[in-house]
Amino acid sequence: MSANFSHLCLTDEQQRMSGTTLEYNLQRYFYPALAIFGILGNVLNLTVLLNRSMRSRANSFLAVLAFADIIFLFLLFPNILANYSFFTFNWYFRWFYLHSKVHLISLANWCSSVAHWCVIAVCADRLLGIQNPLYARATWRWWKLPLVTTVIVFTCGLLTCYQHFEYFCLVRSYCRETQLYSRCLPVNAEKWFGHRPNPFSSRYQSFIAMCKLAHIFLMIILPIILLLFLNLTLLWALRKRQKHLSIGKDFNADRRQNDVHMQKTEHRVTLTVTFIVTMFTLTNGPSALVHLVMYATHEELYDLTMISSTLVICGKASNFILFCLGSKHFRLRLLKLTRKKINRKIDSITGSLVHTTKLSTASSRRTSMPVQEKKRSSSCAPLVAKNRALSTVETIYQPLLNGTHRKGDL
Repeated sequence: MSANFSHLCLTDEQQRMSGTTLEYNLQRYFYPALAIFGILGNVLNLTVLLNRSMRSRANSFLAVLAFADIIFLFLLFPNILANYSFFTFNWYFRWFYLHSKVHLISLANWCSSVAHWCVIAVCADRLLGIQNPLYARATWRWWKLPLVTTVIVFTCGLLTCYQHFEYFCLVRSYCRETQLYSRCLPVNAEKWFGHRPNPFSSRYQSFIAMCKLAHIFLMIILPIILLLFLNLTLLWALRKRQKHLSIGKDFNADRRQNDVHMQKTEHRVTLTVTFIVTMFTLTNGPSALVHLVMYATHEELYDLTMISSTLVICGKASNFILFCLGSKHFRLRLLKLTRKKINRKIDSITGSLVHTTKLSTASSRRTSMPVQEKKRSSSCAPLVAKNRALSTVETIYQPLLNGTHRKGDL
């Protein structure tokens, strides 16, 4: 379903790829800095979380969360670039963007869903560790953590893959095929292009509608409800643990010093997780509410959707700040790794400079040695010739010099 309107030319305003002025300003001025900051922050998170001394169940899930957020933030850049004139009116970029926009959104929602359930896994792991200290100190078998991670990623991908087929986008050429324009309609839309009937079957439309409902409930609403419950339970457990720590410090400080130190460490870790879960709930809760209202009213709340999406992006970019503010151990580990890498870099630069200096010195010696050898050989040549001449004279006149001669000789 493509058409060629070569006799029509679109204005610059008609070729703009942002829906509203709010979206244009957010995508052009706010999202680039936010996305770059979030990517760099999550890369630093991965640097610390993947360190051998930091490996644990909770940190492994947090590492998957950081990786999913990095991919999510990278997928924002085509939308960001589409609001700059150099890319807006570029035919090749428009062709790529208009044909891949729906798929980019689907992949971003997949990463967002993986992040939801990774936060739930971290929160549940912390809660079980507080309620059962033996669970906190025990280690899983080597295959359990990869299995849980794979199930989370695969299930989220399965529940979001319908979004690749949720919309049908019609791309048209204008102005002698120098301009491209696209419009997308959901597959269950009542009105179709050119006032024609919807070409998709009722079964297909019902299947997409069921997938959309399952995604809203399982990937948006249910994670928010679980996070609220788990976060409140964690806060209650923290309060209970704080009372227990104060009692242990006052009455059993001598006998339970190691136990109290361990409990304080778990308390700090749980507090950091609570910060992350709270921020995650505050930034993703409005998005879940907006999706629920849109599904119930069948209205497209564009600006409200943009505001809730901005909160989601802010939440993904703020994880590094939460780690630094909530965990002293994370800060110390990050500083230690940074110093270690800086020292290695300095050592490598110094070693390369020393090696280069040695090579240059050796090469200069090699170039100077032939000249010196030539001078030596030229200065020694007369002496050699003289010695050779003296040896010949000595050979001839040696009998005379020695005063020995045969009879008959003069």
